[in-house]
Amino acid sequence: MTYIDFHTHHTPDRQDVLAVVDGRDTWGIHPWRADEEFAVPDLSATFAIGECGLDALRGPSMAVQEEVFLQQIRLSEQVRKPLIIHCVKALDRLLQMHREQRPTMSWMFHGFRGKPQQLHSLLDSGFFVSFGHSCNDESLRLCPLDRLLLETDDRTCSIVELYNSVAEKRGLEVTALCKAMAENYRTFFQKEPLEKVKR
Repeated sequence: MTYIDFHTHHTPDRQDVLAVVDGRDTWGIHPWRADEEFAVPDLSATFAIGECGLDALRGPSMAVQEEVFLQQIRLSEQVRKPLIIHCVKALDRLLQMHREQRPTMSWMFHGFRGKPQQLHSLLDSGFFVSFGHSCNDESLRLCPLDRLLLETDDRTCSIVELYNSVAEKRGLEVTALCKAMAENYRTFFQKEPLEKVKR
């Protein structure tokens, strides 16, 4: 079995873990750094744009964050890469921007901890929703399997433990969960999960 970690800040130490490492496999401007100068690098080997987005609790003004986020949305469409979203206390504005921009590339709401009502708002807009060790269990159980992703983010805990926990909460075999995550990887990143990056 292969355990896919869809968003992490750590390189895994297990051969059976495929990790999408922030800053290695993805590139984007985090909302906390939206007021810093940046240049877009060569994105040919990049899996996704992000994490980027909106944070009402931290970072520069929302006007600055929205402008930089809009640039990242347009970049995602230009280079045909999906978007990994950081969003804190700004869900309504995120959904509004999604409606306004009408993206053709997939968007992932990473580290989702919200309630079912917020989950359904994201699902209705076509988002993938990524869950970590800290989440709302009801939302985790309600999220359709073909839109659910799993991640460790900046925590050093095991993605394998997360898979075991999610499988138990959803009444699944771990092998079935791994198979579903592999299919979601193909859909979201538009690539095969067996193409492990050796760096």
